[in-house]
Amino acid sequence: MDRVPPAVRHRLQYLCESALDAADARPPQPLVAQRFAATLRDLAKAHDVTVPAALRARLCGTCWVPRIPGASVRVRTAKRTRRSPASLRWASAKGGAGGPVRNQVVTTCLVC
Repeated sequence: MDRVPPAVRHRLQYLCESALDAADARPPQPLVAQRFAATLRDLAKAHDVTVPAALRARLCGTCWVPRIPGASVRVRTAKRTRRSPASLRWASAKGGAGGPVRNQVVTTCLVC
């Protein structure tokens, strides 16, 4: 981000903060936050800058709507069985077929 002009850097920071503020507002405003995030993405792409990881973690990877439980995202827990793909990846990475079976949190975007 050193190569980015200061005016563009300030605008990127403003858009990031505004998107998170709109997502955290009461009541949540996911479509306003989506517009801020889309503008941020376009500006970052134009200046060859990556979007901050703190913001990317809170956005849907497909439609860039902030993940707001109950407003734009459905959150549930799912039981992982020993044969589920996530458990098999975990077991193969650890070098064995066993391992603990835990529940996992699943989020589903309600916009896309």
